[in-house]
Amino acid sequence: MNSRRFAMDGELRIVKKDGSIEPFSFPKLLNCIQHGFQASGETLDRHSTASRGLAEAVQTYLHKVEQEGHDGPIPSHDVAKLVELVLTQTGYSAASMAISRHADIRKRQRNWVKVAHRRPSDGLIVQKRWSKSRVVSHLLDDHRLEPTTARIVSGRVEQVVFSCGLKVVTENFVKESVNSELLAWGLLPGALTVKRRRNARSSAKAPRVEDATDTA
Repeated sequence: MNSRRFAMDGELRIVKKDGSIEPFSFPKLLNCIQHGFQASGETLDRHSTASRGLAEAVQTYLHKVEQEGHDGPIPSHDVAKLVELVLTQTGYSAASMAISRHADIRKRQRNWVKVAHRRPSDGLIVQKRWSKSRVVSHLLDDHRLEPTTARIVSGRVEQVVFSCGLKVVTENFVKESVNSELLAWGLLPGALTVKRRRNARSSAKAPRVEDATDTA
């Protein structure tokens, strides 16, 4: 694995808290800033124009840091701190605080929610901590999604799981949540096939004349 922040294709890399590395996503950064504005009560016409400019400022700074020769993927928490700093220094402290609160809540939820599954070796039901990265890997490996799409879908699944308010969810529940999101996005073409059931009355064969006569 290339240790530089930019891979051979010139793509900026981000290292997540769980150690996984993924390409930098400008849409994801923009979405984060927009959610901060929405949570802080900013009007849509105001934050829609400001969000892109602020996201581009963050992206420009990250490129500048890379050009200075620093090696290794950028830690995701460094990107988060940079976003909060840019928002605060441009007069959007409320949006910065909203993003920080959301991150704290997500961190607690990820530590709190467990996924129950049957262990293949002995059949016992065991629990493991929720991991969004596992969902991303499943979408990449089993469903062959693009990395950006996989991250978006996994984020939606995570939101569904956390919204349940349950401390333990089953592995099957997570899988069905994934399938539901894929279906909603039109990414499960096979599941879109609708089989029509024939009406019982119309499908029943009318008695032949001779049959009716025989039974008379």
